[in-house]
Amino acid sequence: MKKKDDVIEVVSVAEKDVETMPINSNDVETPVRRGFFSKKEKNQGFFKKNELSSGAKKSMLTRIISAIVGLIIVVPAIFLGDWIYFAIITFAMIIACYEILGCTNRRTFFTVIVYFLFVASIAYWPLFKTMLNEGTFVSKIDHYYQQIILPILVTIIGTFFAFLLTVIYKDFTVHDACFMIAMAILVGFGFQCLFYLRYFPITKFSDASVDAWKFTFSNTVKPSMLLVFVIISTFMTDTGAYFVGVFFGKNKMNERISPKKTWEGFVGGVVISFVLSTTMGIVATVFGCPLFGETYNLENNWYLILILSLLVPLFATLGDFVFSSIKRYWGIKDYGKLIPGHGGVLDRLDSIFFSVIVASIFVFMLSKISDGEFDWAGFLI
Repeated sequence: MKKKDDVIEVVSVAEKDVETMPINSNDVETPVRRGFFSKKEKNQGFFKKNELSSGAKKSMLTRIISAIVGLIIVVPAIFLGDWIYFAIITFAMIIACYEILGCTNRRTFFTVIVYFLFVASIAYWPLFKTMLNEGTFVSKIDHYYQQIILPILVTIIGTFFAFLLTVIYKDFTVHDACFMIAMAILVGFGFQCLFYLRYFPITKFSDASVDAWKFTFSNTVKPSMLLVFVIISTFMTDTGAYFVGVFFGKNKMNERISPKKTWEGFVGGVVISFVLSTTMGIVATVFGCPLFGETYNLENNWYLILILSLLVPLFATLGDFVFSSIKRYWGIKDYGKLIPGHGGVLDRLDSIFFSVIVASIFVFMLSKISDGEFDWAGFLI
């Protein structure tokens, strides 16, 4: 009887220790979840610096190098604009479509073609519509992107072809079709807004309308500032959250979707982005490059800069979480491997899509109100 009691006692001790014992020598002990203001975190300090591992330092260096290379390619294309920028964004759109289909493992020649046409039709719709209405071709691409449109007809036709794929391919399910449709609308409209934010501001500067391929300060730097503002604000949100989270992050935001994101990183990213983007917007306006055109000088423009400076980091964070939740659902780490340290094109554009969409809606409404043409019925349609 005593021997049996000893066995029970040993088992009970083993059960108590099982939570703290590593499964094998290669496992890392998982930290215990604590409340947002637990006693240990109070003693440690909310912004106590973390110790970085060699792997984290190497990853950080890779991310920085990739970001520098990307800026060298993208920044000149943004400032030069016109068909050069159009070509770069189109290339990114092709890669993004390929990466989206990779989530479902349903890549075939036909599905890639159908999906790209679906996304491109939404992204290029202002170009198609303006060209059909006028019946002529204008060499300057900015002429076509003076509004943002979510085409109902294209969406319906794209939905039809997405469900047609469920009939053609036995492994292509209704679930896959619904995912394709939702992502096509989001990504296609996101790329359309990337075009809009670069080309629309050209009409807001009296000295920016020159012939195509004649690059001057007035038609390169001035109309680029709005898009640069949104991209930098988004980039600083992501970068600020990453570095603040790495060095000071203790309290997880949502481990189910993004295990590494912390509240410290979120607050740091929003604050850093808001301060730097607001400063950039004011400085740009003072030096003759107002974000919203010559109509809005600093006297009646400052609060618009503040609003946009706050909207962008908030929606950028939302976009990051949305695209992270998609990756978690499909069980993938990154959408692609094109950019070392960052993943694929979608891994870099996730936050930007949401940022440019909210910024485009804000600017579109502002432009219509200033022109006296805005009405809710027309906007909602």
